[in-house]
Amino acid sequence: MLRTFASRTLLGAALSLVLVAACGYNPKFEDGMLKCGSSNACPDGYSCMSGRCWKNAGGGGSTGTGGAGGNSAAAKFVGLWTFVGAQSTRTRECTDGSTETSKPWDDYFDVVAGPVAALSTDYYCAWNLDVNGSGNATVIRPGGTCTKPDPNTPTTSYTWHGESFTLTTTNGTSGMLEASLPYEYTSVLGNGSCTMKFTGPVTKQ
Repeated sequence: MLRTFASRTLLGAALSLVLVAACGYNPKFEDGMLKCGSSNACPDGYSCMSGRCWKNAGGGGSTGTGGAGGNSAAAKFVGLWTFVGAQSTRTRECTDGSTETSKPWDDYFDVVAGPVAALSTDYYCAWNLDVNGSGNATVIRPGGTCTKPDPNTPTTSYTWHGESFTLTTTNGTSGMLEASLPYEYTSVLGNGSCTMKFTGPVTKQ
């Protein structure tokens, strides 16, 4: 299974952003609507990620240069993570009543910086990830989906949906993953839907 436009209006918004940040004003903006100001400034409680202000994207405040490179909370997630197989599990539950449990689960996933969110990973599908306000866990961006054929059976295809992909770590070298990836499948034999869940400790290589 397969695993700016530029305008005076925007310039004015950026300058206003610097002024309100300096004055301690704490407005509420929709995530990603405002560009970061000078020196990557954002209002209190927002962080500059990929040139835009995101609420609690890596711990708040006006730090970061966009992506994980300028944000220490996000940077510690970047790397190749492998499951501790003997302690990890993949489960699958389908609408036809079938279930499956795979343990040990020996697999891996790679976390990289942005560009859309602070982080991204490609695990069955490409998922955009933010960092929670505490800076110790990833939060999947809602609405992510993709459709891919089965590499071994081209007449079968899968449409994946990102429900959760929570990588928790405090030291950037070990942690836990809890992920839920629902999907629909279509084949010459019929169609249906399932949900796969992954749970277990992971370590960075």
